[in-house]
Amino acid sequence: MKEVVINDLPVTVQLDTTTGDFIPCAEKVVRNVSDLARMFSDQETVRQIVSLGDKLVYVIRYYPFFTSKSDMALGTTAILPGKVGDEYHMTKGHFHARDDQPEIYYCVQGEGFLQMESRAGDYHAVPWQAGTITHIPPQYAHRVINTGRTTLVFVASFHVAAGHEYELIEARGFKNIIIEHGGKAVEVPNPRRSI
Repeated sequence: MKEVVINDLPVTVQLDTTTGDFIPCAEKVVRNVSDLARMFSDQETVRQIVSLGDKLVYVIRYYPFFTSKSDMALGTTAILPGKVGDEYHMTKGHFHARDDQPEIYYCVQGEGFLQMESRAGDYHAVPWQAGTITHIPPQYAHRVINTGRTTLVFVASFHVAAGHEYELIEARGFKNIIIEHGGKAVEVPNPRRSI
């Protein structure tokens, strides 16, 4: 477990909105197709991509702000343009481990969709572009999909204590998937949900 550093003084970071990089940054996580293998519908294409050396899908950068009375975190994610089969590059998607925790996402570059779905099945896919800010309520899983031709970059703000729960999304995905059809991004029913 990482050491928690308490800092009750103001902290400022400098963000590069074209890459999602910011300074100072406490942690960087890289996700390739192999890390998202269960998320994509076209498993044959997943195997081909991984066997040819894998490919980068997105990068997360993270900074926790711990004070003696609170915790908050800053995260940025940069999703590269591309597809696996007909399905666009996307983040893994997660619920929060604590079901009382919301999150705020702010798209600073690119275009795509933010998918959200409650455990009870209430589903939303919000079109995204630079300047879009979305409040994600507690108890909604969320995932971002890059449907554009440039890197999609977004900023996240959340409590460190919220945690991440990936298992249900890994097992079944969201209600719909977003694919390219006829040169456009379209939603279609998730084939894994009909099994």
